[in-house]
Amino acid sequence: MAINYKICPYCNSKDVVKILYGYPSGDMIMSEATGKVKLGGCLINIEYSPDYHCNNCENQWDKEEAIYYAYEKIKKIKVSIGGYHQGHESLSIDLKTGEMTYSHSIDEEDNLSISLYPDVLEDFKDKLIGTNILNWKRNYDDNEILDGTQWEVELVRAKRNIKRSGSNHYPKEWEEFCKLISEISGRDFR
Repeated sequence: MAINYKICPYCNSKDVVKILYGYPSGDMIMSEATGKVKLGGCLINIEYSPDYHCNNCENQWDKEEAIYYAYEKIKKIKVSIGGYHQGHESLSIDLKTGEMTYSHSIDEEDNLSISLYPDVLEDFKDKLIGTNILNWKRNYDDNEILDGTQWEVELVRAKRNIKRSGSNHYPKEWEEFCKLISEISGRDFR
């Protein structure tokens, strides 16, 4: 899993604790005094009850905010898919500048390089969260098939890139992901 809920989205501190709700015991009060937990009170607010507290900057956030923050760290997405008989398709999208390139190893006339409009880029980034790509396993391989389709997705980030790949096997969100890539590129990506 590439989503670390216990890094502050505001100051990047790892001095983060879970917020606990309900009537506290004496041990819980002592744990809060030593900075091991944060007590959130006896009542949970239906509209917003944060899950985490940063001891460094006092910021508080919930799991959805942590997920959004993790996806915001992605600077570029690179996708390649193909096989021996159909050739390989490659797509690269810079999520900061909007530069997108597409290439096909066989049909070179189909290659393109464009700049995406900011609203199109923002819509793509929002939909990318729905593919759950940060929680995909590293590899999806069907060892029963010797040839077929291989794919790789690389998420470029500041500190550590994330690679997901497969051979004739895919995560459950694969079709949704391919639909998203097809929409943004204007190419049938499968």
